[in-house]
Amino acid sequence: MTNEEKRRNNVRLGLILATVAVVFFVGFVARVALLSNAFR
Repeated sequence: MTNEEKRRNNVRLGLILATVAVVFFVGFVARVALLSNAFR
């Protein structure tokens, strides 16, 4: 495995992890927004 292949794999892994983090964050924000509206 060359350095270029390693770098490409690391970038891909980073993008996947960042996407997962964004999905969890958006889900958390949506849940908080829905719960705050439910108790009004």
